[in-house]
Amino acid sequence: MRPAQHLEKARRVVRSLDKLDAAGDSFAIIDGALIAGYHLGNALLHAHGVSAPAVHFNTPSKLEQPIDTLPAAAQPAFRSFGELEALRSVYVRGPAPPDERAAQEARRALAEMVRHCAALSTHSSDEA
Repeated sequence: MRPAQHLEKARRVVRSLDKLDAAGDSFAIIDGALIAGYHLGNALLHAHGVSAPAVHFNTPSKLEQPIDTLPAAAQPAFRSFGELEALRSVYVRGPAPPDERAAQEARRALAEMVRHCAALSTHSSDEA
């Protein structure tokens, strides 16, 4: 996928997450935030030439390099992506019951990723 395609998928997920209630839908918010993060993270990797459009990384822990070796513009978003992965590990994959606080934390980390990817929206093309 190209960066613009990833960005559009992320926007669709974020719009859906915005319809959910943090208290009642915390599990879905945490899990969905990671899915949106997947698309935002891969858009960054493709746009910065770190990975080819056919190569995708589901989570930061699957990267073939440490976050601090990524291009400087991608590092803040990937730190937030790491937060999303950690929340998912605790509340979706682990036994801890998700709550409103955890859902709000996921929304905050996702909003940070969106903010750090905003520049891609303005100059990301289907050719990238």
